[in-house]
Amino acid sequence: MDIKSSGSSRALAFFVLSLIIACSPAPRIFLQYGTELKQIELEKVLVENSLGANENIKMTTLGQGQGASHHVVQIRDREKPHLHKLHDGTVVMVKGNGYLMMEKRRIDLSLGDIVYIPRGAVHYFVNTGSEPAVAFVVFAPPFDGQDTVPVDHPDNLPM
Repeated sequence: MDIKSSGSSRALAFFVLSLIIACSPAPRIFLQYGTELKQIELEKVLVENSLGANENIKMTTLGQGQGASHHVVQIRDREKPHLHKLHDGTVVMVKGNGYLMMEKRRIDLSLGDIVYIPRGAVHYFVNTGSEPAVAFVVFAPPFDGQDTVPVDHPDNLPM
């Protein structure tokens, strides 16, 4: 096989793989509270809780158990630097891409990536895509929306 046909084969394979990925269904989320197992369709959550034209961030609570709460977070642009004094967070990227600044480190994130953010760590996410980024976030203990502490001057963290 000559180089030209090899390149064409690779381009075709890339196109087919991209088409398969684009047509794959959105992830389902399974959560059990007590004896009830909930199956949540991510696309339905996003349609019912769409990010408004003038909204930058939207957090939708899916539920909570005794030790953790589960949320879908949509980010159009970026978060402001902040920390959580009482909560650890685990973030799973389910749509889009961007980077998380955490304690002076840049962590590039895309579909399927998982990052653990310990309580007290200064952090913020920046969306680098053209569409809102979406993450599934688990807070432990359950998050009540009150433990987001703004950080005005994070030490040399780029904005």
